[in-house]
Amino acid sequence: MPNPTDDRYSREIASVQEEMAGLQASSRIVTGPEELEKLEVEIRQLTDRLAAALLGQKVQTSLDSDEMAKAEQELIKNHPKRLKSEGKKRGHDTHDVRK
Repeated sequence: MPNPTDDRYSREIASVQEEMAGLQASSRIVTGPEELEKLEVEIRQLTDRLAAALLGQKVQTSLDSDEMAKAEQELIKNHPKRLKSEGKKRGHDTHDVRK
């Protein structure tokens, strides 16, 4: 069953892709430097949002993977002192990346 974090990243990725497709299909004409700069900023904001959502999705998938769980258990097993679990942490921003 997909977790809510995966769904949120997927929705954000789809939303940005839809906005980009709309921008690409628009008949918007750039006739001056101010309009060109505005368009450039708009495109950069969309690509930054897409990059952030993709990166967040990949990092969260990695953190939730069996390989990460095995590495975590190995680290705990080989640590010289006993470790105390503080549970999963919620990130400070909109992402669920655990610390």
